[in-house]
Amino acid sequence: MRSSWSRRAALSPLAAALLFAGTLLSPSDAFAAPDPHDIPVAGGISGRSATALSDELGASRTGGFYVDRETDRLVVNVTDEAAAGEVREAGGIARRVTHSMAELDAVTDAFNKSISIPGTTWGTDVKANRVDVQADATVSAADYARLLRTAEPFGSTVRVTRADGRLEKTISGGNFIESSNGLVDCSLGFNVRKKSDPNSLWFLTAGHCLYKAAGVADWRNGAGVYLGYEAGGSYPANDYGLIRHYNADIGKPGNVYLHNGSYQDITHSRDPGADEYLCSSGWKTGYICGYVLQKNVTANYGDGNVGGLFRWTNCIEGGDSGGPVFHGDAALGLNSGKITWNDGCDSLGQQVNEALAWSGTEVY
Repeated sequence: MRSSWSRRAALSPLAAALLFAGTLLSPSDAFAAPDPHDIPVAGGISGRSATALSDELGASRTGGFYVDRETDRLVVNVTDEAAAGEVREAGGIARRVTHSMAELDAVTDAFNKSISIPGTTWGTDVKANRVDVQADATVSAADYARLLRTAEPFGSTVRVTRADGRLEKTISGGNFIESSNGLVDCSLGFNVRKKSDPNSLWFLTAGHCLYKAAGVADWRNGAGVYLGYEAGGSYPANDYGLIRHYNADIGKPGNVYLHNGSYQDITHSRDPGADEYLCSSGWKTGYICGYVLQKNVTANYGDGNVGGLFRWTNCIEGGDSGGPVFHGDAALGLNSGKITWNDGCDSLGQQVNEALAWSGTEVY
């Protein structure tokens, strides 16, 4: 179930502006970063082909697919030899696994329906062929026991572990934005435009940034320049928000600032692949990169379950919320939160395609 709201404007599909601390960004500032393809594959089948093949074989015969980091080729998990033969015939690499995607999704659904505990996450580790459930240090012994009881019927399909640190929102952010009351500072995600009207420009950020703005709809950049006003979003349940650009004097290029004087052009969007290398930009942490660890992750920051996230290595910080997650020129997600460990932390992202579909917009 989605949680959504709207202020000052209807929930219509729209598009956006990208700025950094009041500096106008020109499309000519963009550059083509290395490896801008959808998914880095050196031969074999593409991400689109793997998705189509998995859909054709069905959720009971496949267990998702991931990028092999050593070969940069896509590997498709299958549960029977006939399915493996079809993958090989299509030019892909097949890997026999025990649990199908249908089984893995059943675990996630069970937790989604029965668990709402702050400080917990769960999601599919495609490479490990299981659902990993984690509880941070704030989860009580009784609630941890409840997680174990929920997992028990699923056997080896699920693993429950305790994290040393704490799950938290990164609310305080490739480009600085803040609510006009100064209570919330986050990062701008992607410029987007309304599919039905390419001249209608908006931008995406994290839903919890808008949610925590205490009803204030207006947003500005680091120089205090007015950007526009909130047009709705979804949090909790999801973690995306839309702000209407309402300042004609500000440039709105379709790129991401890398915090090193360079920019990455963004031309299209897609979902991130399991084990894929990706990067993020936020005003607090800057430009960082890592690998996807889990898909279909649910996290509870304390406001309720947030579903459909992905988890990746490396650590965003407070202020990075809403910032863009991308691979080359492909938009993948928006920074949502993090879970800290004794020796570091992992980040959580909202898949951008869901936000684009909700708002009827597209990157450019």
